[in-house]
Parts: sequence; structure tokens; C-alpha cells
Amino acid sequence: MAQAPRERLKHLLELAAQGPAGRAALLGELADLLLDWPADYALAMRAPFEALFEKTAREVDARTRVDVARRLEGHDELPVAVLNEFFLEAPRGLRARILALNDVQDADTEETVTVDGPSLLEAARTMNGTFAGAFAHTLSLPEATATEILGDATGQSLAVVCKGAGLDRATFSAIALLVARDGDIAARLSAFDQVPQSGAERLTGFWRARG
Repeated sequence: MAQAPRERLKHLLELAAQGPAGRAALLGELADLLLDWPADYALAMRAPFEALFEKTAREVDARTRVDVARRLEGHDELPVAVLNEFFLEAPRGLRARILALNDVQDADTEETVTVDGPSLLEAARTMNGTFAGAFAHTLSLPEATATEILGDATGQSLAVVCKGAGLDRATFSAIALLVARDGDIAARLSAFDQVPQSGAERLTGFWRARG
């Protein structure tokens, strides 16, 4: 017999209380629920489950996030804020959908962050292995997020944050070349033009809010 919504939420909260050892299982169970919402559950009950799903996604390891991200493709019923949590691990199709959804969101009123492009580029040229810290500070990003962005071999995440922060294509291209370790360089450099401006701004704002 299926659990009632409140009972299921209680069970999931108990799983959350187990700490890191239970987080992967918790995220998987939340994905099972949200991607196959029971017909006898009121739609109004989705919100607390979605909030717990979003919170848990920030606390699991990268491998778990990749596994769950693969399951989310084609599920536009999830709020864009939830999908945003998985952008860095998402497959190509889901990334495109996340950017498109951000691109049509209502404009926000967050304070504009002025980014010193020349200083950022100089840091990329001279700081080598310590650049992630300077990149995070200059763009007002959590350092863990900045590290993931710089480690994205496709260059798409870097294109999103550069475009979202108001940096021009030349600055993006120079940084992309300086931090590249592997991947298709031509595809990496073309990523900037394929990212929608408003979508990039909103996703960048989302990453900044993580901090």
C-alpha cells in the first residue's frame, strides 16, 4: 500500500537525518517520487518534496548528481530552480532545456556585479593551479561551483558564467584557452555564441546565490 504524503515526507526526513550516509538514497527516493507523482497525491504537496530534493542535491557527491541528472531529461514539470541544481552534471539535451527555461523566466532584480575582465584574464595567465579561487572571488561564486565550471571540458559552463557576468567573447575565449586541459577546443570556443543572454544571466545569478 502506498504511503500517504505526510507519512512519506516523514520517512524521507528520517532518511535525511541519517546524514551523509543516507543522502544518496534520499535523493534517489525523491527523484522516484517527483518523476512519477502518485495520482492520489495532491499537487499542492509537491512543494515540500521539491524543496527537500533541491537541498539534498547540494549535499551529495558528484557521481550521485550525475546519475540523477540523467533521469531528469524530459521532465519539465520540475521547477527551473530544481533543474538548475543539476546543470553542471546534466547531459547536453537537459542543459539546453535548462538554459531555455531560464531564458524565459521573469526578469529578477538582483544587484549587478561588476567584473574586472582584464584582471580576471591576467589571473588566468599567471595563477595556474590557484586560478579557481580568484575566478570565484571575482565573479562572486562559491569556490566549489567555480571549480566545477572551470573543469567542464565542453566550455559551456564557462560560457554561461562569462556571458552572464557581462564579459565579452574575447575574454571568454582567452580564459577558455588558458584553462583548457582536454576536450574539443573549437567546440569549447563556439559555446559562447550558443548560450542565450538572459538564460546565462539567470543561471549565473542562481550560482551566485549558492554562496
